[in-house]
Amino acid sequence: MSDGKLPTKKLLPPIVAIGILVAGLVSLTVASNAFNVVLQKLHTPLQAPLRSLPKKLGQWVMPKGAVDQRLSAEVVQVLGTHHYLLRPYVDTKMPPGAAGSQVRVNLNYYPTDFATPHVPNVCWAGVGMKRIHDTFITIHHVPHADGTYSDLEMRFLSFYAPKMSDSGIPLSMNQHRGRYVNVAYVFQVDGRYVPNPEQVSELFWRTTSKYGYDAKIEVTAEGPGGLTTRPEARKAIASFIRASLPAIERLLPNWKKLNAPAKHPRTTAGKIGQN
Repeated sequence: MSDGKLPTKKLLPPIVAIGILVAGLVSLTVASNAFNVVLQKLHTPLQAPLRSLPKKLGQWVMPKGAVDQRLSAEVVQVLGTHHYLLRPYVDTKMPPGAAGSQVRVNLNYYPTDFATPHVPNVCWAGVGMKRIHDTFITIHHVPHADGTYSDLEMRFLSFYAPKMSDSGIPLSMNQHRGRYVNVAYVFQVDGRYVPNPEQVSELFWRTTSKYGYDAKIEVTAEGPGGLTTRPEARKAIASFIRASLPAIERLLPNWKKLNAPAKHPRTTAGKIGQN
């Protein structure tokens, strides 16, 4: 006859539980090695700090007296990385202050842990700017640090920024006369370029790469009042990208070098005691 007590479960001895856990971890490691799957990516260091980007890039130079913009601790926390560069450049071949004669480059780098990139689509709209155009542009014959050339696709956006008149009344879009805040960006992810944030996640989590990083290269074209037409902006951005990309790539990780097969030193067999 039952005494009314529920049957008790026997607990595994601690040593057995630890043994099962270790065996599971070993099996997982063996499986990941067998199928060439990387479960945790390694920290991917920059080749040089972003702030070491040259202040002269072809015809583009950092204005005299200008300084790199520093972000507050709160903004850096939201950005998700301490690796950033915000710097203006001017085109020395254009009259000072002309439309498209100045750009502002924004570089963000994430060395290991994936973070959702901060893009104008979201950030600028959040501060009251209205997105007018959202397209893609292809910049042809862009040089790279390794001496090659390729076409580079960037996402190209135009925003209407309400500006107050002298009377305190916001100017209408018609009064902007086709001039907007124009910006283009592209991401380098594990050595490849993509123009969409969604593609960043897809490339970053490739299971066969032991390293993983992503970097945003963003260029804003500026003119009188910070505004340019889309053709003016496109011309300025294309010119700056062609002048700057090799130098930017020399700061970012050398993906081919990081993933090059390990070289094993050749050994020469010899007789023991032979001179």
